Amino acid sequence: MDPTTPVLALSKAFASSRTKPFLLLAPHRRRSLFAARASAPSSSSVPGDLLISLARLALRGPGPPAAPRRWFASVSSASPLASGGPPRGGGGRGNGDGDGGGGGDGWKRPRASQGAGVVEEAAAQGADVIVLDVGGMSCGGCAASVKRILESEPQVRSATVNLATEMAVVWAVPEDSVVQDWKEQLGEKLANQLTTCGYKSNLRDSSKVGSQTVFERKMQDKLEQLKQSGRELAVSWALCAVCLVGHISHLFGVNMPLMHVIHSTGFHLSLSIFTFVGPGRRLILDGLKSLLKGSPNMNTLVGLGALSSFAVSSIAAFIPKLGWKTFFEEPVMLIAFVLLGKNLEQRAKLKATSDMTGLLSILPSKARLMVDNDAEKSSLIEVPCDTLAVGDYVVVLPGDHIPADGIVKAGRSTVDESSLTGEPMPVTKITGAEVSAGSINLNGKLTVEVRRPGGETVMSDILHLVEEAQTRAAPVQRLADKVAGNFTYGVMALSAATYMFWSILGSQLVPAAIQHGGAMSLALQLSCSVLVIACPCALGLATPTAVLVGTSLGATRGLLLRGGDVLEKFSDVDAVVFDKTGTLTIGRPVITKVIPSRGMGDANTKDLGANQWAEADILSFAAGVESNTNHPLGKAIMEAAGAANCVIMKANDGSFMEEPGSGAVATIGEKQVSVGTLDWIRRHGVIHNPFPEAEHFGQSVAYVAVNGALAGLICFEDKLRGDSRQVIETLSKQGISVYMLSGDKESAAMNVASVVGIQADKVLAEVKPHEKKKFISELQKEHKVVAMVGDGINDAAALASADVGIAMGGGVGAASDVSSVVLMGNRLSQLIDALELSKETMKTVKQNLWWAFLYNIVGLPIAAGALLPATGTILTPSIAGALMGFSSVGVMANSLLLRVRLSSRRKREPLKAISDEVEKNYSSKWST
Repeated sequence: MDPTTPVLALSKAFASSRTKPFLLLAPHRRRSLFAARASAPSSSSVPGDLLISLARLALRGPGPPAAPRRWFASVSSASPLASGGPPRGGGGRGNGDGDGGGGGDGWKRPRASQGAGVVEEAAAQGADVIVLDVGGMSCGGCAASVKRILESEPQVRSATVNLATEMAVVWAVPEDSVVQDWKEQLGEKLANQLTTCGYKSNLRDSSKVGSQTVFERKMQDKLEQLKQSGRELAVSWALCAVCLVGHISHLFGVNMPLMHVIHSTGFHLSLSIFTFVGPGRRLILDGLKSLLKGSPNMNTLVGLGALSSFAVSSIAAFIPKLGWKTFFEEPVMLIAFVLLGKNLEQRAKLKATSDMTGLLSILPSKARLMVDNDAEKSSLIEVPCDTLAVGDYVVVLPGDHIPADGIVKAGRSTVDESSLTGEPMPVTKITGAEVSAGSINLNGKLTVEVRRPGGETVMSDILHLVEEAQTRAAPVQRLADKVAGNFTYGVMALSAATYMFWSILGSQLVPAAIQHGGAMSLALQLSCSVLVIACPCALGLATPTAVLVGTSLGATRGLLLRGGDVLEKFSDVDAVVFDKTGTLTIGRPVITKVIPSRGMGDANTKDLGANQWAEADILSFAAGVESNTNHPLGKAIMEAAGAANCVIMKANDGSFMEEPGSGAVATIGEKQVSVGTLDWIRRHGVIHNPFPEAEHFGQSVAYVAVNGALAGLICFEDKLRGDSRQVIETLSKQGISVYMLSGDKESAAMNVASVVGIQADKVLAEVKPHEKKKFISELQKEHKVVAMVGDGINDAAALASADVGIAMGGGVGAASDVSSVVLMGNRLSQLIDALELSKETMKTVKQNLWWAFLYNIVGLPIAAGALLPATGTILTPSIAGALMGFSSVGVMANSLLLRVRLSSRRKREPLKAISDEVEKNYSSKWST
């Protein structure tokens, strides 16, 4: 019997049934099972015990090789960046930019944002994050109540609640004696407390459920709620229509059969009861429950208004001698208008999340899994994307969306990455190139090895980051939150005061205003109108809806903004500090020349020949040191050494040492080799410098020394970004001060500044990493709101200290983690887009708040009868309810218009690239 036959049988059993156990096998084991099928006989008899034994053998063994881990910006407290990531070597090289992100212990989370998120960020530094999905919130008062309930728990440091996204984020601090799964236990406890208080809540387990799955589940729940709301709305308006038929027929004198029944008080009483037990039941019960639990909300006000109207009408109907008017139609029309407003609000919320829904729509649900690494012989099976594992091979055909982040193993194609970066031009992908989930394969077949499947993809990070951003309110919302928290009590007090005034003093002070029915009837009607017209919902939605639209829209354009506090700070920025290398320049320096030092060798370097240094020797020694770093200048040295076929010498184990902003040193064989600034190599024994003119070169220079003797210079050129000059001009026209920091020597820094248009007195050269942070602190002491733009190489401290930290192209992990804004497209022009987005979003927030406050300030006195003495005008409860419903819809509509305003602004003339003549003049300055 062929020994592969049992394995074949097992593989057939799994493959034919397409069962979950097969998909749960490790990728290399799946392929092993299918590989056996190719060489095995077509049929065989297999003993059961042997089958089990060989199956176990097939499932044992070493796992697949570990894939490189992605260190993209993570918003989870469990991120590797939050607990110390991988080594981040790469100190400054030569008189280069000095932007090396040294350190081998990874970056802790040093965020020290100056904005409104200080409390949340401070809590995040020493606490764990718990995310709850909270339902049942109808207004800003509900959100404030949820926040109070959460923060009443001793283990909760702070909490934020988002009414628009129905989510709460809790920063919790573990007790001294930490038990296993304490965070899950606390989360379940908090969710149960909220559910008991009427806010149905669930703990979100981020370790098991990806952002995509959570968002899809929430969208499905919202669609179900919208359907239920639609059914209630249809029934309520059917009842309302019957009421209106009676009024219209009476108004125009139309006599129809049974019209006397429709006009009867008993019929209107029945309509009111049907409204209460039918479409209005959930609303009224929720309001009464909230009142009994001491946290009244908007539904409480509507419920009290409707029940009060019904009670007054019932008294008038059963005790006619009082002379009061009945208005049973008021509760019916009131509930109908309120439900209409709620339905429109729900639709507006779904529309506000359409950008996020669009991002989700580009993620495929199925993938073509290759069951063997050999693309020619392998067969393909279609599997759900969430079952893919690291090491799987998938085939992506033209027109398909890439199912997971990975590496191209075979094929060539162009890929549309606009959904991730906002860059409309397709990118060519060849073997070895990285691809991201959600991007579209345009014209070639690709074989991709999965590196980051499911919830670990860049797209999942974007969804998670944007959702987190929507929980962080702008500071301008704080006043609205405080008002909304006690708003309901204030309205109830005003309603009582209205009743007291018109029932006791109204008939004496303004007797002409008392209509038929007496003062008591009028007082009850006006007090009901006060209850109904008040709208805490508009206050609660003013900021979250605008932030929701702004951050979601930014994500679709390759702009990741971390919250409303960031949007507010960014809109107020009056100083922007640029890093040079990788920010104003493209960050990929190339070596222009190598200048050997002649006659400066010593006894230990005589093997290099006649005390002379060859260019290849300098590159070989320098590459031996730089092979331990990831600094751009180090990479340029490695690339040049490889292109020149130089032998890259290996540094002795444990001998490598570097200092960010200065250089690196290592022992190669018996020689100590140092690469870095002039000061660095002098600290390592170099006394004589035969190149004093090098300090005046308009370019970056790295000195290379061997055993204390200068071996030569390596000169670098780094091209400017094409849009850098126009970006600087645009910022200057807006009155924003522009500065540039660089670890490079002054001549090189001034050269770049003169080309892009930065004033010489706003350029600081030869700065160490800690000096960048100090410079930003000095600007802040001058009461400037500072934004720092960097590429992530040793920019983490400066980005964290700035009011707004902006990382280019996702940056290195540490920079992305501490930055407030990430420009995913790696284009400097996106800085202007992000600034405009922030300004427009905050403009919308302020408009919403003005509307919310103005509506209540004007509407409440009118509902209380302020116009009655002068004009005889009063608001019935039904009209007040209609106004209340449309007030929150107005806030939502204004937030949705943000998309239109930003789209019209985007049609402006694109930023111009640096002209060929300017680029030529810049490049000519690199020559020596």
